[in-house]
Amino acid sequence: MSRPTEYDGTPSNGVPEIVAMADHIASMYADEIAVYQDLLRHIAVDRTSPQPRRPVDDHPVEGPSLTVPGLRIHVRHSYQNAADLGSFPAEANPLLLRIHVQGFSDEYQDRKAARSNLVDSVTDPESEAWTRALLGQRWADYAYELVRTPKQTNTAKPMLFAQRVYALLLDADGEPTLAPDNFAFQRVWNGIDSARKFIPTSSAVAAHLVAVGPFLKTADIRDPNTEADGGWRLHITGDDTETLPTPAAATARSLIRRVRVRGPVSSRFRPTRVHVELDQVRVYFRWAKNPNLFAMTLRLPQSGDESSSPPLDTPDSIVAVCLSNWRENLRTGLLVWGQRTRLDDGAVHISWPITEMTGSRQHRVAAVPRHDTSGSWLARAGLNIGAAREALESGVLACWLQAHVDNREARPFVGHAAARWIDDTTARIDVLEVVSGTPQSVVTQLVHSITHTLANAGARAIELHFTDESFAKFGYVPNPTSGHDMYLDVTTMP
Repeated sequence: MSRPTEYDGTPSNGVPEIVAMADHIASMYADEIAVYQDLLRHIAVDRTSPQPRRPVDDHPVEGPSLTVPGLRIHVRHSYQNAADLGSFPAEANPLLLRIHVQGFSDEYQDRKAARSNLVDSVTDPESEAWTRALLGQRWADYAYELVRTPKQTNTAKPMLFAQRVYALLLDADGEPTLAPDNFAFQRVWNGIDSARKFIPTSSAVAAHLVAVGPFLKTADIRDPNTEADGGWRLHITGDDTETLPTPAAATARSLIRRVRVRGPVSSRFRPTRVHVELDQVRVYFRWAKNPNLFAMTLRLPQSGDESSSPPLDTPDSIVAVCLSNWRENLRTGLLVWGQRTRLDDGAVHISWPITEMTGSRQHRVAAVPRHDTSGSWLARAGLNIGAAREALESGVLACWLQAHVDNREARPFVGHAAARWIDDTTARIDVLEVVSGTPQSVVTQLVHSITHTLANAGARAIELHFTDESFAKFGYVPNPTSGHDMYLDVTTMP
């Protein structure tokens, strides 16, 4: 996570020519750019691409190069959440917008016909001009050119490298903003080494850059759990890696290095400690707002013979596969369905194999979408949605789940459960209902799912206004305050 290239505020000789070229392109393709800018503004605010995309697909920003004979240029976008790529102010909810400038031979009628046959012939000034034209002056003043590592190529994926890529950060309101000084530009696109700030055309923006520099200072806004470079702060315990066999030591060091990076596993995953032993490494982590500390383990190879064939033939590849598995399984509910074991240090260790609950093959549980008619389909199934709707409309709804038959149509609905916030850390499950004739296993599924959902939302205590001995398996006990109903201290749940 090296610091991006500095910008000294000195205008480059080509900027007036680039701006003039951008104005010419904006004039030539005014209609197409207007359509595209509507799409980008929608993405900036709603964080989704509108459907259908056809206005942009049917009116692409594409045309002959102004400087290179026989070359056609196509401009397109991509985007992603940027919160894990650097330190941002609270509530920034940053979006990274990428602009791709791609060149292809004019032997092809259009970009679609060229497919992956891109050529790296677009000049830097013209590439920037097309980007400025698409973004418009105001957004372009905040854009960055991604600078590729010198002589970085990849013959296996030539299309990824035969294009120029630019980055623009937008805040929660869709307003352009500077990148933080620890922003990981290297993770934005393949083979990127650093970034260069566009020379702004606005005198106000230029003056601001002279005053504060090309990057947002993050010393006062960094997450206290991160280091200055934006990576997670880790406590390393156990054996010194220098004492391990060579393959084990290299794998342990690779895991420590890569688990520091924010985001590859999940934005909800925050590692806190790595414990090293001779044959395994245990990673301790927090998940979302769950008050529990979790742990997962990677077994370390003890000799080269254990990692001799792809995809597990190097320490880095072993770790990459491990993190990929963690990412997929955590995303699909490993903390709920995995084997959970309380360690002596209080952490909940998660391991395989994943055990499914009885009945889960016949029914599924999912969140009830929140909108003006939430739950109306449940009411039509004969379920009482009054309490859940009241909690939703009063702003205290903590969670609302629905159970349905596991088929292609996800119908019929057979039950639901809902909880409301009593205070910042206490939730009460006051809805738990199934259609007559529904198996008891569906009730168990609903309680199981809503318990973990509330824990991940930050509940430390959960009250349950229903009594059933089967709930004890999830850690519920008689409520010590009321003497009736049931209660769960989330930090003691199995």
